[in-house]
Parts: sequence; C-alpha cells; structure tokens
Amino acid sequence: MMTAGWILAAAIAVQGPAQTAGPDLSEAYFLFLQGRHLEGEGDTGAAIAAYQKALALAPRAAEIRAELAALYARQGRAQDAVAEAEAALRLDEHSREAHRILGFVKSVLADRPGAAAADATLRTDAIRHFERALAGNVRDPGAELTLGRLYVRNRQFTDAIRQLTTFLLDQTGYPEGMQLLAEAYDGAGQPAEAAGVLAELVADQPDQQRLRAWLAELYEQSGQWPRAVETWRELAEGDGDRTQYRLRHATALVNGGQLDDGRQALVGLTRDDPSNVSAWYLLSQVEARDGRTDEAERAARQIIALDADDPRGLIALAEALAVRGDHAGIVSLLDARVQAPTPADLAGGAYPRMAGDLAAARQAMGDSAGAVRVLETARAHAPGEPLLLFELGAAYERDNRSADAEQAFRQIIAREPANADALNYLGYMLADRGEKLDEAVDLIRRALLVDDDNPSYLDSLGWAYTQRGDLVLAVEPLERAASALPRTSVIQDHLGDLYLRLKRYRDAAAAFERALSGDRQGIDTATVARKLDRARELAGGR
Repeated sequence: MMTAGWILAAAIAVQGPAQTAGPDLSEAYFLFLQGRHLEGEGDTGAAIAAYQKALALAPRAAEIRAELAALYARQGRAQDAVAEAEAALRLDEHSREAHRILGFVKSVLADRPGAAAADATLRTDAIRHFERALAGNVRDPGAELTLGRLYVRNRQFTDAIRQLTTFLLDQTGYPEGMQLLAEAYDGAGQPAEAAGVLAELVADQPDQQRLRAWLAELYEQSGQWPRAVETWRELAEGDGDRTQYRLRHATALVNGGQLDDGRQALVGLTRDDPSNVSAWYLLSQVEARDGRTDEAERAARQIIALDADDPRGLIALAEALAVRGDHAGIVSLLDARVQAPTPADLAGGAYPRMAGDLAAARQAMGDSAGAVRVLETARAHAPGEPLLLFELGAAYERDNRSADAEQAFRQIIAREPANADALNYLGYMLADRGEKLDEAVDLIRRALLVDDDNPSYLDSLGWAYTQRGDLVLAVEPLERAASALPRTSVIQDHLGDLYLRLKRYRDAAAAFERALSGDRQGIDTATVARKLDRARELAGGR
C-alpha cells in the first residue's frame, strides 16, 4: 500500500454534479458536498461512504466518480483511483478531473521500483491524460510540472521545453521546474541553453555540488571554456577530497587551450596524489601535444610502473612515440598486447585505440597490408566494436582494396544510418574514384544533415559536385571548407581544380599556392606545382 501524499495533491476542484430535477439528484448533490467536507475534516472513510451513496442515487454523474477517484489517489489507493477515473471517462470522455487523476496515478506507477517493463507504456498513458486535462490552455501548475517531467523521462525534449517554459512563467525560479528544463535543453542538444537555466538555479543553491558539476559539464559541451574552468576551480577549492574536481579543472584548462596552466595543475595533482593514473595519463597527453616527448614518455612510464595491466600506460606511451616518429617502437610496444588482449582491455574500451595506434604505426612504416592484418585480428577479438570496422574500412582503402573498403562502410551505415563519419568517408571515396557520383552526393548530404558546418564534409560535397560536373553547385561548399581550413592542402587543391575548370585562373593559382604552403597531406606536391604553373600561365594570358 502506498502512503498518502504519494501523488501531487494540489487542490482538486470540480464542478458539482449536473443538475436535473428530482429528489434523488438533489440528495446526491448534498452527499457529494458532504463527502468533500468530510475529507476536509480528515474523515476519509465517511467521505468515501458519502460519495458511494451519492453514486447510488446518481450513477451517471461523472464528476462524482472523478472526485472519488481523486480521494482514492490521495489515499494511495492506485487501483481504486484508476477504476473510478476510467469509469468517469466512460460517462464523460472530456472530464478534465478524471484525465488529471489518471495522469497523476499512472505517472507515479511508472516510477515505482520494479516497474521498468511497463513504465514506458504508463508514461505514455499519463502524458495522454495530462494533455487532455490541460487542453485549451488550462493552467494547473501541478499537472504542468508533472507533464514536463514525463516528457523529459520519455525523451520528448521539445515538448518538455515548451511545457516547462509555460510552467515557469507563473512559477518563476521553481527549482524542480528549472532543473527539468535544463535536462530538456541538454537532451535536445542545446547545452548553452541548458547552462543558462542551470546557472540561475545554481546561483540560488550554491551548495549543490552535483548541480554545479553538471553546470561545468554543460559549459564544456557548449565550448564555454573560461566558465567551465572557473566552475571546476571553485569546486576544486572546496572542503574534503577534491581530487576528481582538480582533474576536471585541469582537463578544462587543457581543452580550453591553456596548456601551460593545465600542465601546472596536473603536475601539482600528481605530486599530491602520485598514484592517480588518470592525472598521469592526461599529463602525458598534454606533454605529447606540446611536443615534449621526453616528459610525455616519462609520465606514460609512470602509469606502467603503477599498474602494468592498465592499458592507458601503453596508449600514452604509444602517443609519445608517435610524436617522436618512432613507429617501430610503437609496433614493439603494442603488437603482443593487440594479438592477445587482456579482459580489461576489451571491457574498458581501450582495445580499439591500441589496435588503431598499432595499425597507424604499420601504415606509417609503409606496411599497408600489415595495418589491415592488425585490424582484422582486432575485429576477431572485438567484433562488436564499430570503431574497429571504421578503421578497417579506411585501411582497406589505403591498401587499394576498394571493394572491401566500400563493404565495410556500408556495414556501418546499415547499422547506424546517421553515422556521419561513415557516410562522409564512403561518399568521398566514391567521389574521388569518380564512381556512383549521385550516390556519393546523397551520402555526403546525409552526413551534413548531422553536422551541417563540418569543413571536411563540405569539402567532400564540393568535390563530389566537381567530379559530377556540377561546378556551380561545388563553389559554395568548397569555398566554405577552404575558408575554415586554410592550411589543409587537399581542400585548397580541390578548390584550385574547381576554379581551374571554371576558368577563374587567378583564383585557381591562389588556391594552389595555399595548397603548397599548407600541411601538404593528401596531395602530390609535384602535380600541384604543375597545376599552379598552368593556372599562372592562363591567368597571364587572359
């Protein structure tokens, strides 16, 4: 039996039962009012008896059944409440009170321990009843808040944002409503809006560490790194064990571009907590990113000394060796572990990273077939890892096994139709080969639906259009990509080729010049230099 108060029991006001002539209905109405009075006096047993007598006199009075359902709900008698409310709806399908009670009861039933198998259906039913109860812009704060909560739990985030915003118009600053609205924005992929709502709540409840940590994470997700840094710093400076907050503070500093400050924070953390593997791992990554390979290797070996089975030590050391260009060292370090991974490697998600690093090292040594073998072995150990299939598809493509590469990416897309990276990779690969160009354009457009401002995807689309002969359509995406990544030589080369075909020779020459002064990855510099000479010659001859 659930205790009273298990349901939001805001005042439940109903109209009196419909009036028609006759002493029975007059007596029923009197009993109805008496039942409400008795419940108000705390005599629920007598109140129930009064309602039941009223129903004996007026069995088709939906309002009386709705009121009795509300009383049962307040007493925690869920099944009785549902039965009476459903009976009321059979008499009057528009009874707001019956819909309201069913919404409350079913929402609570969905949250009971052990209700997991049925909670989705119960939530959906509760939502439907609340929507009927609130139709026509009826205002009912308790129902509005509960409906907003149900929308969030049901991942109907757009509906939740609308409903909770309405609720907060009259209930300004209500903590649960604001927290739910932040959850809805977060779930809808709007972290900046979620952070804005949560920041107001945290300002009123500064001691709520869980909310402040969530706020810091939202700042990170929305790229507000100075605010994330400041929020993690405040948490790190509090009382008690703040090791995890110190680590998050250091991570935010690094991700926000403050490498030196992040390094200093990590050095301090490893000094105060020398067995903290996570801090050593991040420190190694920071040092490697900054080209300090000796320091990166030292931090990585510290992890291995603390726990040789922890794969983060090997991953960090491999990263340091990669920066140094010691690809043979990476092969020596990782080959045995990739061939025979530990259960921890497979369970913790580190195995795809180790296999990818080993394959990349073999590729850098000119051993494309060896890279493929590494990833095929890895796939045998972890067949369910989508990252390994992606890496294997890319390895097939680099080993000139185009059919195998295409099959691998099609498998990924079949399982994950919105996998933007796979859509783009396959689309670009087809376009670069001049094959299935209509499909290539479609695949890349689908990737851009997921990430519409991704420069690599824009370059792929522009290049596919160019290959298909749609030169005018190619201009806008290629120019956007080239502007976003001015030092990415392959994109500048694509733009130069497009301009050359459009007879915009001076623009083509400028693009080829940028290609040669960029990172020079993915281009044949001799070929680009010849195209530059040709563009200059044609520009001068106009």
